[in-house]
Amino acid sequence: MKIRVLSQYHPASVLHNPRLWSDLLEDWEHFPEIVPHDFTVVKEPSDVGAYYALDTENSPDGKIGEWSIAYRNQKTGRLEVCSYMGTQDGNIIKKLDATCVMHNAKWDIRVLKNNRMPVPKNIVCTMIAAYCLGLGKQDVKDSAKNKSGDQMVGGLGLKYLARRHLGMTMLTWEQVKDHPELKEEYNANDSISTFLLWEKWLPRIPQHFWDIDMPLLEVLMAMEDRGIAVDPAFLKVYASELDSALNEIELPLNAFSPPQLQSYIYGTLGIEPWKFTDTGAPSTDIDVLEAIDDPIVKKIVEYKQLYQEKSTYADGYLKTMDSGGRIHSEFKQTSTATGRLSSAKPNMQNVMKTRGSMRKLFVAPAGMKLIRVDWKKIEFGMLAVLTGDDELINAFVNGNIHQETADSLGIDYDTGKHITFLVQNGGTPWGMSQEYDIPLEEAKSHFEKYFKRFPAIKRFHDKTVEEAKATKKVSSPWGRERRLNAQIAQDWRVRRDGEKEAKTMPMQSGAAELVKLAMIALHRDHNAPMLIQVHDELLFEVPEDEAEDYAEFLKEFLPKVTTFRGVPFDVEVGIGDTWLEASEKGK
Repeated sequence: MKIRVLSQYHPASVLHNPRLWSDLLEDWEHFPEIVPHDFTVVKEPSDVGAYYALDTENSPDGKIGEWSIAYRNQKTGRLEVCSYMGTQDGNIIKKLDATCVMHNAKWDIRVLKNNRMPVPKNIVCTMIAAYCLGLGKQDVKDSAKNKSGDQMVGGLGLKYLARRHLGMTMLTWEQVKDHPELKEEYNANDSISTFLLWEKWLPRIPQHFWDIDMPLLEVLMAMEDRGIAVDPAFLKVYASELDSALNEIELPLNAFSPPQLQSYIYGTLGIEPWKFTDTGAPSTDIDVLEAIDDPIVKKIVEYKQLYQEKSTYADGYLKTMDSGGRIHSEFKQTSTATGRLSSAKPNMQNVMKTRGSMRKLFVAPAGMKLIRVDWKKIEFGMLAVLTGDDELINAFVNGNIHQETADSLGIDYDTGKHITFLVQNGGTPWGMSQEYDIPLEEAKSHFEKYFKRFPAIKRFHDKTVEEAKATKKVSSPWGRERRLNAQIAQDWRVRRDGEKEAKTMPMQSGAAELVKLAMIALHRDHNAPMLIQVHDELLFEVPEDEAEDYAEFLKEFLPKVTTFRGVPFDVEVGIGDTWLEASEKGK
């Protein structure tokens, strides 16, 4: 008798660690199977179908080594691999008219380009496909890069996905790097697994993969290659100022030691834990620290923020700057649950959280200007459109939602602005009381008045949460899904966080998709000189004598391509010699 054995976490384990629900549910929903992956090595590709896979290996200096092409022979039905070494056979790529499948296509495209090899015209990426399908963990670490060889480390890495979805257990790079006789087979298995993953997933790949995620890859690569100019003189001064500020702060404990912080916060101060780590320990993250009204904790927060600014921006930028005075951040499209972009090496997304002067660092070269585009209140606008409420939509298009909030609650404008953001992001009266140091009953009154003024928001939130509880997932307006495993957890705090995620994901993801569509249109139709994307902002670098005209073009063009369900999303546009100046001169 044949028995299929499924290796998985014991269901009881997820009661202690709710984060494991994603793995357990994936096992149940997509029963792992062993996909036949034996292949034949051939000299030349023949009878290639609509798709073939390509994978490259390169040395530390960037030179291409082994590379291979995998496909299913349309006549025989068997898997075939052509294996090559170096650049001499590169023209074979030109002869293939089929769509090329790569895993982490950005990497392989750059390897080909850097070695002056042909780049396939039509490319799809299985890493992006896995992300769009919600497969793998959000952590994108690859077990192939894990020195311990821990097979439980996964994410969107090829080795992990192949093992989980194909039943292929492949050698890791650590195992073959000192054995050149194994590298050819290692590379061939990468191509084979990439092809088989694509073959398996193709029937259920969502439409946003084709409309947004794949077209965006080319846009992000162009932005990364372009980079942005920085002022090294300002950076050195800024680093010195941060050093002085850090030296002036005296702390009685190590600001980066969780045990010491836990001992002080939950022991000495006696604060009741309200947020926990994945392991169940009381959290000491920045959200917790910022909510505590204590002079030592406030100093810790200040110290950590200054330290991050120096290590990430001051020191990090100096290390990553090229010979032309530009930094080239890596923009990631597969690392967030909402579909928002992130960046690294260096991280540009956190620049807005630093002191405003930090934006002086980013400059326009001689004869050029920076143009900044900002979609104001884009998330509230998306929420208004999703509710379908005409009054809310009118408040977004023609009114001042923050002033209307202030008037309806009888509070000042700034407080009204804070409450608008708090409510639209799934906040609670308890959170409002804690964040703004007001009595709980007063916070409850604010919420009641707000929802009385804008009942459509509460109806939308309630409906979204109910659907999330029923389906354990939530979707964006473009069909991007986020699984909410928190809804299954026993811990009420985890479920509460899941409800907040359900309320905010459609709005946040919808706003992010709208900006992505604008980026694709600008790149595809106008070859726009985009430098960076941060939240709801885009930054461009244009010749000085064209700046005014280009700014007017952006102001007219972008609302047309970011009109959603008949509602245009207007932008503010500013011009300057620095990012800060362009931010202050919005028009």
